[in-house]
Formats: sequence, structure tokens, C-alpha cells
Amino acid sequence: MSKSAPTPFGRALRNVGWLLTGKGVGAVLSLVYLALATRSLGVVRFGEFTLILSTGQAVAALVGFQTWQVVVRYGMAPLKAGDGAMLGRLVRWCTALDLGAALFGCLVASVAVAVLRVRLGWDATFATEALLFCFVLLLTFRSTAVGILRLHDRFAVGAMADAVTPFARCAGAITAVLMHATVQGFLLAWAGAEVLTAIVYWTAAHRAAPGLLGWWRGAQAAPRENAGLWHFAVVTNMNASLNAASKQVVVVLVGFATGPAAAGAYRLAYQLSQALTRVSDMFSRGVLPEFTRAGAEGDKRDMTTLFRQSTRLALVAGGSICLLVPLLGEPALRLIAGKTYLGAYPVLVLLGLAAGLEVMGVAFEPVLLAIGRAATALRIRVASVIALFAAMAVLMPAYGATGAAGATLVGSAVALILFGRVGYRLARAG
Repeated sequence: MSKSAPTPFGRALRNVGWLLTGKGVGAVLSLVYLALATRSLGVVRFGEFTLILSTGQAVAALVGFQTWQVVVRYGMAPLKAGDGAMLGRLVRWCTALDLGAALFGCLVASVAVAVLRVRLGWDATFATEALLFCFVLLLTFRSTAVGILRLHDRFAVGAMADAVTPFARCAGAITAVLMHATVQGFLLAWAGAEVLTAIVYWTAAHRAAPGLLGWWRGAQAAPRENAGLWHFAVVTNMNASLNAASKQVVVVLVGFATGPAAAGAYRLAYQLSQALTRVSDMFSRGVLPEFTRAGAEGDKRDMTTLFRQSTRLALVAGGSICLLVPLLGEPALRLIAGKTYLGAYPVLVLLGLAAGLEVMGVAFEPVLLAIGRAATALRIRVASVIALFAAMAVLMPAYGATGAAGATLVGSAVALILFGRVGYRLARAG
């Protein structure tokens, strides 16, 4: 490697920089449309909007496959070998998997909305609108398109595509407020943003690799050509589902047990803490292609160095978040949502600390996926989710939304400890 060539860690930071460019703009705009929603809808109606949004996101996270990880993991070898036909079959297989998961998710969403309708007394029209929103959320899948862009190192294009969502949501939220804000107006704004983002992502993916997309011809050959493909897809699906869906399920359970107002307060704190966890998510997405590339090239030294440098950076970033959230949480709530939501401060602190712990462990899961130990990552995720819901069963009956946030912190701590143990062994083994 020449001195002028970027290191794997340097390329990973560049990737993360592009991802954070899009998400950074999104984080700022999300504060704007969050403020518009909380102040214009009021506590109860914002809670109803929250429950519908969280239900759709929970179902999407539960059934959706992380096909972008499949594309990056199995697409690197044919890309390097110049085998566009094999890569195209893999991409078409992943797209079919996305579509099948989305259709199954529509059935799950139908059941979930029916249960919420009975529990919260929604009328038929409102329940139908909630269900249609969930359908849009599920059918605007784009994970495979994301994988195509990342496989071809088009992180800058991905950042621009990511930025479409917050801009569209912000414009939609302003329109909803001007038209006498209703829950249905905000649902329409969010649904429009999802549709527009999906169109932009698939268009960008087609331009980045025009020969990969198309009809399903040959897609059924992908599992035969890529050993362990189904196993990797299922395990990464379960891993991501447990991580993402469990967080959204907590919001739904808070609302189901204590009503829309409590769910709204919890969701507000959760949304603010997500501005911090996006850092860990973006770092994970930016660093995985570099781990995979080093693994494909058989360069264990590069992989070990990248792992150690990433871990050090993550520990500093996560520790900073844990220090800043208690200091800035109350002013942030007062600025964005007003005095009405200041009771959510304890929830925000606990969720912010959980976010800091997630950032600290950001390098562990990508390296496990890159070296073919996805099952290990899944076992750790299962243990953390069990800890989360066990803690919820103990804490939420007594402390409500604050107890649910405390349980989230417990789950994040368990994940960090277990990932840390495995990471320490990997680092020692080189």
C-alpha cells in the first residue's frame, strides 16, 4: 500500500462523514418538524401520531431483512472479480426478499392496528388511515438500493438520498400546520416523504449500477452461488429486528399500558435520543464495507488495526454523549416542545445514556458480520432484548415511561458488556 493511499480507517471515516452529512442535515430538520408536531397537535394527539408511527416502524423493523448487509457481504467478491451477472442475480434475489417481507409485514400491521383500535377506541376511519400509513411505510423498502450504493462506494450519493426524508417531512409538517394540523395531516406528510425517498434511492442505485436491476430472472440461483446466503440473511434480519423493533415496541407498549399522552412524552424523548444513536448507526454502516473489504483481501492486519482504532473513537464519542445528555436535555426539551413536555426529562436522560452505551460498542457488530460470526452477534442481541423486557416487566408497572427508559438502559448495558467481551478476545487474537 502506498503512503498516499487512504487507510481502511481513513476510508471508513470518509464514509461516515458522507453519511453524517445527510443525517446531520436530517437531525437539524427533525428538531424543526418535531417541534411543529408536538406544539400543534398537543399531548394526546401527538401521542396518537406516535403510536401509529411506532407501530409501522416496529413492524417494518421486525419483518424487514437487512439486505444492504447481504449485498455488501456477498457482493464484494463478484464485484472485485468483475462478474456482473452473478452480482445482478444477488441483487435481484435481495429485492425479491425485500418485497416478500414487506407484503408479510402488511398482514402483521393489520393485526397490530386492529388491536390498537380496540384498546384505544379508534373509529373505523382513523384505524383505516393508520393502516394505510403502515402499508406505505412497509412497501417503500430500499435496503437493497442502499447496499448497491455502499458496495460501489457511493456514500455521497447515499447521503443526498438520505437528506430527502427530513426535507420532505419538514415541508409536509409545515403544510400540515398551515392546514390546521391533524394527525392525518402529519401521517400524510410522513408517508409522502417515504415514497419520495424510495424513488430517489432506487433511481440512484440504477444509475450507479445500471446492469444489476431488472426482472427476477436468475434470482433463484443466488443461494446456490453464495454459500450461507440464507443463513446470513436470516441471522442479520433477526439481529437487526431485535435491536430496532424492540425499541419501537417499547413505545407502543408504553402507549398500550398508559395511554397516548405517556407514549407521546416517551416518543419525544426517544426521538431526541435517536439524534445521538444515529451516530452509532452511521458509523456501523460506514465501517462495515471496510471490514468486508479487508476480509475479502485476507488482510487480517488491516482488519485488526481498523477494529482497534474504531473502538477507541467510539469509546470517546459514547462517553461524551453520556456526559452531555444530562446537561443539555432539559434546555432541549424546553426549546423544542415547551414546558408541557418537561416531565419527559428523566426519560430523555436514561435514553440518552443508553444511546451513549450503544455508540461505545459500535465497532463490535460490524466486525463480527464481516468475519462470518453473525450468529454470535445474534446471541448477544437476544440476551440484551431479554434483559430489556425483563427489566420492563419489573420497572414499568411502578414507574411508567421512566421505568421503560430505565429498562432500555439495562438492555444497552448488557449488549455493551457482551459485545465488549467478544471484542476483547478478537483484539487479543488479532
